[in-house]
Amino acid sequence: FLTPQFLVFSYEIYDTSQLIQTILLDDLLVDGKHRRIEDIAIKNYDGSLFIQRVLKLTDISPFAVASTVLEIPPEKQNATELDTLLLPLNHSKIMIPYIQAMAAAPFALGAVELKKNDKIWDILAIGLGTGILNGFLHDVFSNMNITVIELQQGMYEIAKKYFGLIEDNNQRIIIEDGLEYLQENANQSKFDVIFIDACYDRIVDEVICPVEAFMLKKNLKIIKETLSENGIVILSVLTFEEYKLRQIQKNYTNVFGNCHLITDSLNHVNHVLACGESRRKKTEFARKLREIYKKFGFYSEPNVDWMHR
Repeated sequence: FLTPQFLVFSYEIYDTSQLIQTILLDDLLVDGKHRRIEDIAIKNYDGSLFIQRVLKLTDISPFAVASTVLEIPPEKQNATELDTLLLPLNHSKIMIPYIQAMAAAPFALGAVELKKNDKIWDILAIGLGTGILNGFLHDVFSNMNITVIELQQGMYEIAKKYFGLIEDNNQRIIIEDGLEYLQENANQSKFDVIFIDACYDRIVDEVICPVEAFMLKKNLKIIKETLSENGIVILSVLTFEEYKLRQIQKNYTNVFGNCHLITDSLNHVNHVLACGESRRKKTEFARKLREIYKKFGFYSEPNVDWMHR
């Protein structure tokens, strides 16, 4: 017997093999596009259980675009029936390589610090998605003041219902166009880090991320005005064309001065740009980035390129 959120195990099967079971939690439309939320459970050969919750954009691809880990209490590891909707999410783990790069880059550049002190870091994230990046920062660091801008009400509701999004004094979500928010706050708020993960739900001119608004030079200048003195911008880039990637990198370098390009060694279409004035050289940045990956328990292997004005 299997309900939409219940795992039911037969241990006779697991004695000889590994089993993967998928549980559909929801399939809904957000702005006319399908969003599918699933729990994927893996029962390993040693009997241990691992469950991750994923989001799929099924109009584009059958593959997950977001993933987070569910916490399984020790007493539940051998349960024959398990309601996954009652399991807490582990916000301290990031499974997606490009989000690992986005989370680590500000520390590797020295825009924010790992050490505990009284300093409050002001963080802006444009594009909520399922809240993995901001959820990690909110969970691990108590001295981050996080503002997230999300265009789609439907994505906010998915993050809230299925991905454990928390709103409190340290984190707030605003439903608004990201560029409009920047225009309204350019001379008011200053951020130590601005994350931009704003994407199309299709390929537009060989690019999925970022949307055109965050490629235009006039808008990049607005972003720069919203940064603190030592602030940086971290951009998610998803394109299948090398020339498009280099074009975006050049535009950001011309405005922000220096840009490090981070690409996972096994994934050559998801990229992260980390840009700001007077930043570390490539070798130093790459070394520091790997230190941060080890500190955070990130498993991927980042490759680093560098461009300066």
